[in-house]
Amino acid sequence: MSKRSYQESFSPGSAPPEHIDNSHNGLLPINDLLSPTPEQPQSGASSKKPRNFIATVACETCRLKKTRCDESRPKCGLCKSLGLECVYNERKSSKRDHSLSLIMSTLHRMETKLEKLPSSICNDLQSRPRHMRSIESPLETSTLGRSSQSINIRTPVANPLAQGLTPDAVEHDDFEFDERRNTTNSNGLVSISFSQHGVILWPGARDILPKRLLEAHERLGKNYVIDMEVKRPRLPMYICPFPPQAGDDWLEALPLAMIKGLSDAFFVTFNPFTPIMDKSFYFAFTIWAAIESGFGYTMESCLVLNVLALGCHAVQAHQEGNYPLPGTRSTRFEPPDWMTVIHEEPLGLRFFNEARRRVGFLMCDNDLPSCQFYMLSSVYYSQILRPMDSWAMIHRAATCCLQMLTNHDVNFDEWEGDMKSRVYWNCLMNETILVQELHLPPSGLARLEEFVPIPKFISFETVSFVPPRSSSEELDDSFFQYHFLAQVAHRIILTRIRHSLYFYSDSGTFPLPAINTELQHQLEQWRLNLPPAIQFQDTHATATTPANPTTSTTPIASPTTPISPPPLDPNRPLSPAAAVSEAMLRGRYMIAKFHIGRPYLYKALRIPASLSEDDLEQLRSGLQHAMNWPVTSGIFQTMKSCIPIKFAFCSQFFGQVLLFYCISNSPDPRIRSTLPQDWEQWSQEMIQFLEECAPFSPAVAKDLELLRLL
Repeated sequence: MSKRSYQESFSPGSAPPEHIDNSHNGLLPINDLLSPTPEQPQSGASSKKPRNFIATVACETCRLKKTRCDESRPKCGLCKSLGLECVYNERKSSKRDHSLSLIMSTLHRMETKLEKLPSSICNDLQSRPRHMRSIESPLETSTLGRSSQSINIRTPVANPLAQGLTPDAVEHDDFEFDERRNTTNSNGLVSISFSQHGVILWPGARDILPKRLLEAHERLGKNYVIDMEVKRPRLPMYICPFPPQAGDDWLEALPLAMIKGLSDAFFVTFNPFTPIMDKSFYFAFTIWAAIESGFGYTMESCLVLNVLALGCHAVQAHQEGNYPLPGTRSTRFEPPDWMTVIHEEPLGLRFFNEARRRVGFLMCDNDLPSCQFYMLSSVYYSQILRPMDSWAMIHRAATCCLQMLTNHDVNFDEWEGDMKSRVYWNCLMNETILVQELHLPPSGLARLEEFVPIPKFISFETVSFVPPRSSSEELDDSFFQYHFLAQVAHRIILTRIRHSLYFYSDSGTFPLPAINTELQHQLEQWRLNLPPAIQFQDTHATATTPANPTTSTTPIASPTTPISPPPLDPNRPLSPAAAVSEAMLRGRYMIAKFHIGRPYLYKALRIPASLSEDDLEQLRSGLQHAMNWPVTSGIFQTMKSCIPIKFAFCSQFFGQVLLFYCISNSPDPRIRSTLPQDWEQWSQEMIQFLEECAPFSPAVAKDLELLRLL
């Protein structure tokens, strides 16, 4: 295929019809296909009049005289005969022109990507079913970051539309999937669920798992996780003023130091790894608009109240980790005068309920502040382990994103457009986690993934405003921005793993080795090309030292329980946000490694006789990377209030405990030999994590009950 440059592609009004090259190898040109000229009269139809010529762009003289312009350049026939100056005004682009431009740019992009398709995997790709997405090219990268530091993200080889699919069809697959059906397509491949709750339904696993566990699971029903979370009591709607005697107008009486302190805690804890808000804009406009309105029924009030609610969790995390609050000169946590405001169950409920009460009158807004509000609400629900409420808020935020980003011109090189990019990627990453784990219906947000650029983190600046800096800002903002961009890139790779490897065939030939090798290569390139400030080693490539189980028994503390601060460790992260960002980056790498090996676990349990030596090595790697995830060790053994996406980790651990049990009880000694050292200890640590979270989620409590039947 010969590639044409973008400039050579069709451009409306760039050349008159007589200047177009008519050599098309016997095929109609694309312009004629999209806007065909009248057909030549055939025999027997000569009486039909040909369509009169209509000028596309008439000159000004012909317009004034209302005569038909022949559009000759530089002078039309009439102006030439009259000796007049011939002037053509620039024609406005029509909807048809925009459509043609979009089609040509899409064709150009497809041609570029197809030419770069690695020849080493072409044969494997051709053997895959049509409904699977093509593997991405390792040669095509887009560079993110600043100066010499970059993060490489590979772009898809082809848009799903190029394979005869709509984006809806691709996303619909995640929603429709039901592993109980065990359906086989025309190519003899069975889809494997990406959900860890699907492990209990694997045919090979059901042959090994205890009968009492399977019977208990059958009694729960098909979607017991969703059913239990939906039927749980609603979040309490009462509001406890602070202080209690303040009455209904308690928000107007809040000390400014408390508002600023909780906001600062939020911006140094949650916002760095979920960059939904812009700190400079918040302190310059949002917070003052809320205060001046007396926390009235405005979106600014709702945003500030959600920030304060999450700020309560942030203060608790600082206390648990013995980190100094922003603005203090101490080296350890010192309770502020307003510390008792966070003593509530769940943390921050008084602020969150005030926000919920106000947003009722604003629920139809779909602008950027509304999207930020729903994303903050989703983060709050996630922290208190209410996954279905969190998903509802994500879905509402996705609606805002779709409204902002479609049917509107968005300049992503300006601050507002870049903020829309930030909330889009935050929303998409968090939605994907819940949709793939619980098979919830997607919002359709993923269809914009190719068109919304990675955020540049353009700073908000005003002439008269200097953003406040606190003593806790020991790490530059770019440190967290690199972490966020790296996790965006990781999410793209993890999605490729889902759509490329998660299939099974009775012949034992799937997963294809070439695809596995390519995905492993892309993941390693992602890790190696991280900026130096966030580089890390793959510690699981060698022997792994397990965490000490005696140090991970600290339960999630009640807000009213005094917390004994841990001793200061000179090697600990500089802040709670740094701890989370570093742990999530390493954890996501290990999750991807585990998920690459997971289809081989399915194969090992279902048809163990078909395993090759390479398959066994993939088993070892997957199981090794399923152990000792950093979000459960180190500072997180005490700093429970700052652990992100807890429900997702609980689901991962539920499936991993089942897999370790099945592999350890496999009748094939080759499979049992792939178990890493000290896997029993890690299984106990995962169960302990579930025990700590079970009181806050009925679904997690039920998962724990099932595991205790092993």
